[in-house]
Amino acid sequence: MSVDHSPRPASGALTKTGGFLSGFSHTLQPYIGCRFGCAYCYVKGLNVHRFHQPPLAWGDYVHPRIGIAEQLRKELARLAQKGALDELAVFMSSATDPYQGLERQWRLSRACLDVFADYPPRLLVVQTRSPLVVDDIEGLRRLGDRCWLSVTVETDRDDVRRALTPRCPAIPQRFDLLRQARDAALNVQIAVSPCLPYSNVADFGQRLLDHAQRVIVDTYVSGDGLGGKRTAATDVGALYEAQGWGDWRAETEAQALFNWLYAQRGDQIGWSQAGFVALTQST
Repeated sequence: MSVDHSPRPASGALTKTGGFLSGFSHTLQPYIGCRFGCAYCYVKGLNVHRFHQPPLAWGDYVHPRIGIAEQLRKELARLAQKGALDELAVFMSSATDPYQGLERQWRLSRACLDVFADYPPRLLVVQTRSPLVVDDIEGLRRLGDRCWLSVTVETDRDDVRRALTPRCPAIPQRFDLLRQARDAALNVQIAVSPCLPYSNVADFGQRLLDHAQRVIVDTYVSGDGLGGKRTAATDVGALYEAQGWGDWRAETEAQALFNWLYAQRGDQIGWSQAGFVALTQST
């Protein structure tokens, strides 16, 4: 299998955002592409993927954006001169995982954290499913309450993870990452995004509450940006049918999990877009 890991120079760092991430001012992508290659990933339908040359399947290319930390430093320095850092709410990352395997070699996400430590934004949310982020716990801690680590945990069943996202870190690894993050007194959020088949509401829900201050529950329909149309163009439907999991569009189980979590922790539980954006309104 051909995999393209060729680096590409970063012409910029911060990208203005809106839509699903309205409330955040910018996104930051240290890499182009994502080796995890999740079957349901909405990025497959975006131009950033469709225009890749040469054409490769989603998950078969990752381009380190060399020089991104230097670009970020220039951009943040300009914002600091304008007194605008406190208007900055950054989501890292929306179209890649900043701690996928190549981060071991390139350390681009770490370099960006070092820059943010010198120019702290109002809010930085680091979104990942990778235990590699543990290497940068101290970098996250330097940002204090301006920073949240958000970890994707779509299910507590590793058989479900293997069926839909076989290249992704195992579920026990992610809970171990969450334990270490909480032990380090980080602000921790879990994104059940999208909510996949899980064991049962109480067991999964309690594990989530034990490992994070905030939890967001999301679904294919509520979370892919087009009411499920992007997901419908993927292999998710066929995979659900093969596993006997029922209709991938159904939100019943996700809603049951959300209701259980909300009964325990109230406003610290979010649903889909509103849940992600809520952090930008509380900092």
